[in-house]
Amino acid sequence: MKKIATLGPKGTFSDKAARIFRTQLNEEYEIDYYPSIKKVLNAIGKTCDYGVLPIENLTEGFVSVVLDYLVSSELTIVSEIMLPIRFSFVGKATNLTDLQHLYVQFVAKGQCADFIDSLGNVEIITTQSNMESLEKVKESNNADGAIVPSDSYTATEFSQVVENVNDYPNNATRFLAFTSNPTIGNYSSDENYRTSLIVIDDNDRAGLLESVIVSFAKRNINLTAIVSRPTGQTFGKYHFFIGFEGHIREERVTAALNEIETMNKIKVLGSYPKSGILSE
Repeated sequence: MKKIATLGPKGTFSDKAARIFRTQLNEEYEIDYYPSIKKVLNAIGKTCDYGVLPIENLTEGFVSVVLDYLVSSELTIVSEIMLPIRFSFVGKATNLTDLQHLYVQFVAKGQCADFIDSLGNVEIITTQSNMESLEKVKESNNADGAIVPSDSYTATEFSQVVENVNDYPNNATRFLAFTSNPTIGNYSSDENYRTSLIVIDDNDRAGLLESVIVSFAKRNINLTAIVSRPTGQTFGKYHFFIGFEGHIREERVTAALNEIETMNKIKVLGSYPKSGILSE
């Protein structure tokens, strides 16, 4: 059976995004779960046809391990899914003052920092997934708690529940679907698209980034992201990940990319339908 790779176990935000992407494909796909982002990336094109991974959080920014992998890989972006991210605290203790241990996934920890700080002298135990945090608190004693996705539990399971413990109430994460064997997708002038590319730093010079921005600006192409990542070769050398509104089949986009390519090496990662934040 055809497969989609994503971060596991079942019930994670990545799992939810992968299931949404599966409905977009309108075919039968099995979802395979992996314990790390790198293992998901390595599975695409080998044991799985597609992979779905988080690329950007509204408050925490971009996922650097994914960006760095894309520089040398042959993966293409075919879809984006944007999910609202809501976290709750759940615990067995009647009062938060009795809490001794808190289980929290390493990314969720940064997104719920204010609530965690308010707990005072509590031992933080970092987990690899939100579902692991949930299972740990279910198995633990009455002095433990966890930060988990707000739709991952029922209120009757725990004596203590605090909803919406994320620092920002409009928190959201953007997921991307990747493949190593892209097919040419349909393009409609009536639909809104986003394109992602990398400006490869193999010709470092003054004004490199400025010239790229000008090429887009003078054609009224709206940039949605500019992220620099070190090349890993020497200090001061960076690749630039750029996102913009538009499709590579649009005339103005083609003109901008042709102009940029006369000055810099670029790698187009894909054009795909622009997504809004999905309702819960």
